[in-house]
Amino acid sequence: MPLYEFVCRDCQQEQELLVRGDETPACQSCGGVHLSKLLSVPAAHLAGEAGSRPMSGPSGGSCGTSCGCHPH
Repeated sequence: MPLYEFVCRDCQQEQELLVRGDETPACQSCGGVHLSKLLSVPAAHLAGEAGSRPMSGPSGGSCGTSCGCHPH
């Protein structure tokens, strides 16, 4: 069930809506069905930007819990 961003052509409200199959979404503000789908911009990570490095888990190859998913 994809989540899409729309703008209502009647009241100009932007909103995210969950759209299932052939369902016609309606504006959450005015109830109108004249919606235009907005293009989503993917997030990009730049080299040297904070938070762009992969997160590392605990050393030793374990996930850090007692789930037993990794042998010691």
